[in-house]
Amino acid sequence: MKTKGSEHTTPHNAVDAISASHILHPHRHFDHPEDVVFARLSKDEKRAILASWASDLHAVESLPELRHPPGVPHPVRYRDIVDALKKLDEWRDEGSQTRPARHEVLLG
Repeated sequence: MKTKGSEHTTPHNAVDAISASHILHPHRHFDHPEDVVFARLSKDEKRAILASWASDLHAVESLPELRHPPGVPHPVRYRDIVDALKKLDEWRDEGSQTRPARHEVLLG
């Protein structure tokens, strides 16, 4: 995980800018789909990032199971991206905002 920060309160417009940065430049913030799942972003923002990673545009030639989004230091397995998307769906189906215990990405 690349993004760490303090737990101080950020102004609303700063949160919007941080969120936009995560969507437009996910490689600056995330190395793996799990990092996206546990980030402090909306589910729609997480789905947009993961969907962009799953795109055939990022498929590794001759290795369709792998995706290599720009800026991510290593290829990512398509299965890991799909698993991350499934986790988001499971939380939605449970009707809960609660997430399993794991470190959270702090924006800042």
